[in-house]
Amino acid sequence: MLRPGLAADPAQRARLARELTAGRALASPHVVRILDGDAGAALPFLAMERLHGATLAQRFRREPRLTGDALRALCRQIGAALDAAAAAGIVHRDLKPQNLFSCDDGTWKLLDFGVARVADVAAPDDGVIGTPHYMAPEQALGQPVDTRADLHALGAIAYRCATGRPPFDAADPAALLYAVVHRMPVRPSALAELPADFDRFCAIALARSPADRFASGAALSRALDAALRSALDAGARDRGDALLRAQPWEAR
Repeated sequence: MLRPGLAADPAQRARLARELTAGRALASPHVVRILDGDAGAALPFLAMERLHGATLAQRFRREPRLTGDALRALCRQIGAALDAAAAAGIVHRDLKPQNLFSCDDGTWKLLDFGVARVADVAAPDDGVIGTPHYMAPEQALGQPVDTRADLHALGAIAYRCATGRPPFDAADPAALLYAVVHRMPVRPSALAELPADFDRFCAIALARSPADRFASGAALSRALDAALRSALDAGARDRGDALLRAQPWEAR
């Protein structure tokens, strides 16, 4: 429920309305279920399923990196959530550890569609929408985005889960946005014991151009699984190597 002060803010009501619209449009076991809500009520509210567990951000406080199996489960399930969102014409636009929920039964849930772009529903366009550590270059530039921006964010989260640090970090927001747009992160295998195929996976997942990235959550998830087993197919290896020749990793 929005507090009275927030209920008077049209932007807060619009955010709640977008979340209600997105939640009602999605029927995925990996998206938090919206039970009821009314953005036009005197005190706007949203009721969602009760979840037991912790966000990925909370898990990071206990375990800096995820195991390979945990990372596979995250990417498989959140990738499925993103594919369901794409099929419904929805772009989340703010994928980050705080918005991924790890349920006690092993299920992952995608939360918070408050800044999502929903087909036929107005969304904020002024400025940069999202969280810089995990956003795609086109998003950092304030350009239109599609599901490939969400997939980039999932790739950035996979990098964080495997290496213990986000692809980019800086104390100054402007410097962070510049790095997102113009630089490559440090090679993942230089930060943790990871196979070369994981480096190639990240090169594709974090590619600067949306056209060079994975086309779906399912494709990203399959490639991650193969990469962690050093079993990427020849085509994906060639793709990753070509991207890295054009834009090498940053020095550590």
